Parts: sequence; C-alpha cells; structure tokens
Amino acid sequence: MNHGDHSGHEGHSMPGMEHGVPACSMNMLWNNQIADTCVVFESWHISGPMTMAISCIAVIAISFGYSTLLHTIKSMDRKIALSLYQTSAPNRREAVGPSGIRRESSIAPVSGGYSAVEGGALAKVGVTRLSLQTRLTRAFLYALSVAISFWLMLVAMTYNTYLFTSIILGAFFGHVMYEAEMDVGSVLAGGNGKGLACH
Repeated sequence: MNHGDHSGHEGHSMPGMEHGVPACSMNMLWNNQIADTCVVFESWHISGPMTMAISCIAVIAISFGYSTLLHTIKSMDRKIALSLYQTSAPNRREAVGPSGIRRESSIAPVSGGYSAVEGGALAKVGVTRLSLQTRLTRAFLYALSVAISFWLMLVAMTYNTYLFTSIILGAFFGHVMYEAEMDVGSVLAGGNGKGLACH
C-alpha cells in the first residue's frame, strides 16, 4: 500500500484562489489587514495601500453623505411644517365671531422663519395629513437613509481599523458641518438631545 501518494489533494485551495484569483479574507476579529480586504462587495477588492487609501476616502465620503442626507431630511421637514403653518395661518390669526367682530387668534403669526418651528408655534397646528407626493418623497429619503446606515454597518463589520476609522471621520466632519447651531431653549427644556437644530 502506498500511503505517500497524496496527489489527489493538490488541488485543494481556498475558495476564490482558483487560477490565481485572490480571495476576500473574512475577519471576525479586529485587524489592520490591507491586502485581500473586501468592502461589502467581492468586486470592491483592496489589494494594497493605494487601493486601501482610495477606499478609505470613499467610505469617508459616504459617511459624510449620510450626515448630509439626515440634514436634508430635517431641513425638508422644517420647510414642509412651515409651509403648512403659513398656508393655514390666515384662518388662525384672525377669526370672525358670531357678532361679526373680528378677534385675533391666540396663536402668534410666524415672524422668525424656521425659528418658529422650535419656538413651539407649529406645535399648536396639530396633526396634518400630507399629500401623497410629499409622503413618497419623505419615504424615499427615509429608505435611502436606512440603506446607507446598514451599508456603513456592514463596512464596520469588516473589523478593519482603517475602514472603521473612515466611518468615524465622515461622521465627525458631517457633525462639524451640519450641527453648527443649537436651540438652547429646547435642549434645556427637553434634555434629550432632540433640541439640536441645524440651519
């Protein structure tokens, strides 16, 4: 019996290494690996320092873009709320009593633009049903924000120091850019972080 002939096992190689094609390494621990790191997709394959640097810049841009999207959603909601307030404002600012005498509403007119939203004037308008087009637009932006957030989570799950740091840097720059102002009154009143306001 010849136990030395193991030629039948020569072709055993790691998946993706057939014909010399590099494979995507799967790390479940924190790592600083550069070569053979893949970013979510197999086609986004990092082969060296240059492609890692380009990938990090791309991830920073996407993370920053996520902050931009959240800012856009917040700004759009403010514009919608202000538009709804101003559309119904004439009916609320002045009302005609049974005797024909006009009286002013207890709700003050909008005088400070978007600041009226944080001032609580819009809270008195109540729940307003949005148009289908507005709902579809808001739903699309919301779904897009969910998709990007989960994509960034998958990037973080590579456990790669460089890619993870890129996500953090993008979030940092986004916060510096879009959180330049604070509604002090809302923060002090609520104390739950919802008073942060960007303009």
